Amino acid sequence: MRSPFLLAGALAGGLTASQYPEYAQQYHQRLGGAVEELATVIENFDQDALSQSLTRDEALKRYEASSDQFLVERGKSMSETVARYENLRSHQFALQNAGPVEEFTAFASHLDPKLMRATLESYKPAVPVTPTGFTFAGLGLLVGWGIFRFIWGILAFPFRRRVRISR
Repeated sequence: MRSPFLLAGALAGGLTASQYPEYAQQYHQRLGGAVEELATVIENFDQDALSQSLTRDEALKRYEASSDQFLVERGKSMSETVARYENLRSHQFALQNAGPVEEFTAFASHLDPKLMRATLESYKPAVPVTPTGFTFAGLGLLVGWGIFRFIWGILAFPFRRRVRISR
């Protein structure tokens, strides 16, 4: 009974972990698209500010100082857009310059919740045929086997036979 249980755990872990490289690749694509779109929005804003002989910061301060609440809110949303762009751009840079091992930590350290959710909603599983995919599948097999072995040990503990040593 134990072997099929452990095998199921190992396979579940392997299949789950093997999907990381594909999810990361789809996330990278969305990240690139988001960075490009936000860059366009910011470039347009900067051009509008420049046409009025203003820097970006000066234009944002004008929004902030306005008596019109709509303009104040618009300035806040533009400031948030600039901050999000800078965060996503640094995330993209970190991922592009990370080696295979560092990529996982770079990926996890900068995750954007909106992009993560959108990627997950449209995620399409894939068979891992890259060295990274095989590595994650192997690690997942080991972790899955270990977790299910631990669970089996807990469940089976009350039913273990006690060996008596006669003296």
